[in-house]
Amino acid sequence: MDLFTQRRVQWLQRSLFLLFLLLCTLQSSTGAAEPVPTAISCPRINVHLALNLRTTLFGNVALLPLQADDPQLSATITRGFYDALDQIGKYRLLPPATAADPGHDASGKAAAADPQQQVLNFGRAVKARGVIHGTVRSARKKSLDSTTPADSGLFFSIKMTDTRTGTTAWSLSGTCRGGGSNRQLNPETARRLMEPPVDKLLRAMVDAGDIFSPLLPAPTVISTRGELRRTRIILQPDPPYTYAAYQLLGSETADGVFTVRSPAVANDTAPIVLEDTDLLDGKKYYYTVIGLTKSGLANIPAPPFTVTTSGAPTPLAALQASGSNLRSIRLFWAPSQDPNVTGYVLYRSRTATGPFEKIADITDREQQSYIDYGAGKKYTYGSLADDTQYFYTLRTRNRLDTESEATPVVSARTKGNPMPPTEIRAIERQPRKIPLFWAPGQDPDIRGYAILRSNTSSGPFAQIDFVRGRETQEYTDTGSWSTPLKDDFTYFYRLRSVNVLDMSSVESETVSAVTKAAPAPVRQLRTTDNLFRAVSLQWQANPENDIISYEIFRGETGDDLRRTATVAAPQTSYTDKGLRDGSTYWYQLRAVDADQLKSALTAPVTATTKPKPTAPSGLTIQRSEQGIILQWRPNPEQDIDHYEIYSMGFLGTEAGSSDSTRFVYTDELEPGSEYRFRIRAVNTDGMTGSFSQPVSIRIPQPVVVE
Repeated sequence: MDLFTQRRVQWLQRSLFLLFLLLCTLQSSTGAAEPVPTAISCPRINVHLALNLRTTLFGNVALLPLQADDPQLSATITRGFYDALDQIGKYRLLPPATAADPGHDASGKAAAADPQQQVLNFGRAVKARGVIHGTVRSARKKSLDSTTPADSGLFFSIKMTDTRTGTTAWSLSGTCRGGGSNRQLNPETARRLMEPPVDKLLRAMVDAGDIFSPLLPAPTVISTRGELRRTRIILQPDPPYTYAAYQLLGSETADGVFTVRSPAVANDTAPIVLEDTDLLDGKKYYYTVIGLTKSGLANIPAPPFTVTTSGAPTPLAALQASGSNLRSIRLFWAPSQDPNVTGYVLYRSRTATGPFEKIADITDREQQSYIDYGAGKKYTYGSLADDTQYFYTLRTRNRLDTESEATPVVSARTKGNPMPPTEIRAIERQPRKIPLFWAPGQDPDIRGYAILRSNTSSGPFAQIDFVRGRETQEYTDTGSWSTPLKDDFTYFYRLRSVNVLDMSSVESETVSAVTKAAPAPVRQLRTTDNLFRAVSLQWQANPENDIISYEIFRGETGDDLRRTATVAAPQTSYTDKGLRDGSTYWYQLRAVDADQLKSALTAPVTATTKPKPTAPSGLTIQRSEQGIILQWRPNPEQDIDHYEIYSMGFLGTEAGSSDSTRFVYTDELEPGSEYRFRIRAVNTDGMTGSFSQPVSIRIPQPVVVE
């Protein structure tokens, strides 16, 4: 059973219960025709509400019999007040039988002697948060005619006690007259007599914000959606007898104060749409929905749900429309500079004030124009009406599909198109350009021609340029600075005639041409290793007869090569000089023809320059009569020219050189001193290697004989 059916059944059950009470009242009467009741008036009704009443939720509420001198009056007015209070649907009233004996608690024991304590004990025993109790007495107003019964007059003082705090939630007192004599009082008449005080009590509670009723069901939320600076909450309508309207409560935090976020929406349509507007972009908001009865009561708010608004992109400053096109209108705009914008949404209307309908989703943020062909472009023309004013506005759209505010509305009027140009020709095998020629149109209103290009014969074709003048017959497509034409690539072209009113013809026939191919990659690139601070390169000459040079690229890694030299053709070798000793270099080569077309780079090759000599090894030191003798093993390099010997101390100095692997240090030796030496090799290119490990020797002091 769905929620709507459940609420319908609940309403029927409640109606049957009230009908049962009415039948019981009729059966208890004498059967005699009742006199027509007089009008009821309550000239003096006083209502007092506790300050915190709107923040306190009363679940179960019990009504104790109202105290009166006449037991029958007590029972009748108590029943009438119960029915009047039950009728407004503010509280979940316990059945009247629950409060039939306030002098005893629920277990049958005698209640406390203190009347206030009796009320509290009774309410807590029956699990009622609120207990209604009070007094009523009658006051007769004498009739001028002794045969006419006097109107009943009731003085009442009723209040509800909060059983949790022991305080008075509200009090109601006053006087009501009418409805016939006291002998005519029955539950129905008593209910009518109690309705004005109860209605005034309800109005006071609603005015004070105490509107929530546990009897009312929570509205059913079908869906939620965050939009551009607003949120939309869609509800399943309840039966009109349940709620007359709905209202949205919201907060920026889950534990914040929830305030009214939308005007009350009447329950007269399906579905019900509640909106919260003027919100921040891309922000989470917390909501709950309440239904409002005709009397102003509302359901207890359900736990909040969240809705996040979409981030709004920056709108464009302006949109331009070009009219006088046959059944089509051309629109222009400057591309958005907002990095979050991913495209545009275009809207059209027959009037400046709308309503506007969406006609295009443009997914390219760099696109700057759009041609509106109406519902669909036919083979020859668009489908817009001839000589008709159309109005347009444009919105940017971000990656969240959120649209910006609309541009100012622009308009244009349609007109017949000129004929497209004919006899179009494209010249092939030109270096990164394609010359186009055509027969000019005969329409005197033509002011120029739009050039359209595509990479495929079926399109889409995009306008790349516009040439002015009806007599213009040629155009050369060189691409753009950022996107030049590709080498050896087929391009397809169409032209449109454009008249003085910016009306474009349909596209011309399609022609195509292939651009000149770039030179072939250079072959057989070779290097020579182990040269002194240089690398020698050789390669095979390219087969093309218009090669003018070769560009050489060098790098110290295979993924970071930069142009280092250009060699004029037909030269096929190059020596790269000034390099570091013992370093590996990477090289690539490409050919350049007379049209500055460049081949693809060769695969990288490597070469290593001649390294420095290694450090000598096996260095020994000993003293002899000639001096200090140093000896070492010869270096492995074949081009060692000599060895340099250095003494080590506070100031290291060159002690000499040797063409062999032996050196004698003959300087005068000082007894008690330590002498340290190291050597290095020098090759025939003058390259000095690293120093050897040092060796040392100490000259002993002479022995003194006494």
